[in-house]
Amino acid sequence: MTQRPRCSTKFMIHSMIAAALITVAACNSTPSSKSAGSTSDSAGARFDVLCIGDRISNPPESFHYSYKHEDASGSMENEADITPQTMDITIRDKSGSHQYHGVRSDEGSWNRAVLDLSNLHITAMSSVLVTLNDSSAIVRHGSESMNGYDTTKFSIDTANASSSDRRKFETLFGNGSFEKGTVWAPHDGCAVKLVLDEAVQVGGSLNKAHYEINRIKK
Repeated sequence: MTQRPRCSTKFMIHSMIAAALITVAACNSTPSSKSAGSTSDSAGARFDVLCIGDRISNPPESFHYSYKHEDASGSMENEADITPQTMDITIRDKSGSHQYHGVRSDEGSWNRAVLDLSNLHITAMSSVLVTLNDSSAIVRHGSESMNGYDTTKFSIDTANASSSDRRKFETLFGNGSFEKGTVWAPHDGCAVKLVLDEAVQVGGSLNKAHYEINRIKK
């Protein structure tokens, strides 16, 4: 069975804060607000990041998946060729590199493959993004072809948000916290590319991270 690195106490605190923020966002939302991990502009356009997990566990088509995460503790890179029947995975992190082949017809094999590509950093990052729903930190830029999909391009920049939206964000995540990046999502809203830099206060210190996610149609 694949060995997975232990999460640090600092990151577990970050994840718990993020989970709590999903609840806060839901409690303060209107009936038309979006689910956790999705972001929309005032016209109702939206993108979703957490949905990528469902595309991995229940792939509707063949695609290449890549994920990169970097912070002060190190970096991780995941690559996977995914079809509705198989997954071929390569994972590189500070512990080294390993590969795994998952088969859908074998439940245990498939579940181990899905677990290999699961990452709490994505959950925490998506939970931060959901707090930006309907805020001026999200700007829609129109249509663009990306990774084999017809998508809408969105920019994320809390520094360019209105003063009231910046105050709300820093109230939740602390002074100096920010989100800045770009997302491309097709009509179903499930992101096919994300490039994001963020800083979030955890335990009194600013935790900076960089994310890159790609879902490329094959």
